[in-house]
Amino acid sequence: MIMNRIVLVVCALGIIQFSFAQKLEEVGLRGGLNLSSLNLSQGGKLSGTNYHAAVGYHVGGYALIKLNKKFSIQPEILYSTQGQYFTNAIYSNLKTTLNYINIPIMIKYYPVGSLNIQVGPQLGILASAKGDLVPYNNTGNIAGRPDFNQDLSSYLNSLDFAIAFGAGITLPGNIDLNVRYNVGVTDINKNSGSQQAFPGGRQPSFSTAYTRNQVFQVSLGHRLHKFAKQK
Repeated sequence: MIMNRIVLVVCALGIIQFSFAQKLEEVGLRGGLNLSSLNLSQGGKLSGTNYHAAVGYHVGGYALIKLNKKFSIQPEILYSTQGQYFTNAIYSNLKTTLNYINIPIMIKYYPVGSLNIQVGPQLGILASAKGDLVPYNNTGNIAGRPDFNQDLSSYLNSLDFAIAFGAGITLPGNIDLNVRYNVGVTDINKNSGSQQAFPGGRQPSFSTAYTRNQVFQVSLGHRLHKFAKQK
């Protein structure tokens, strides 16, 4: 199912590229660091738990479609590791790791030279999800040792939608420096607001909270090929 979605998205990006083929300016690679967390509603969080951001990475490719001197469109396909750490009264450094295939389509505005401001939608396809499950009893107290590194895909929706904001600039050597903040706009938790008990009382870090991804990124892009301008 996930592979079918990826194929459909790649085909859609191919159609976009074909539609703007005469304006395609360059293709390249992009990668860097993530500082991510899960934005959880207050209701539904795990009792007595503190949450911390996780460091990850993203890597992939992009195509730059130049519309005019001031605007361009940049579709990308990125593999991104996201998630969070969490700590309770007994255990520390518990974690939730979510791996996504992210497809942002950025609109870039160039106010001065290569300096650009970016904004655009992003589709995320969940590739895998692992995390620690903590058992709680009916009174909300920890009832045993966590189950570490469990598959969490059944707890999560497979698609995530976000809005990405950022800025970038081209450095010498065909290197682009970018900073970006991705704000999830959809709930990825299948059990948000649920009143049903988890099997064995074992709960993921996001429990029944309304859950959205949020990721700050710093990345470098490298141009692999620049296309000749069409007359």
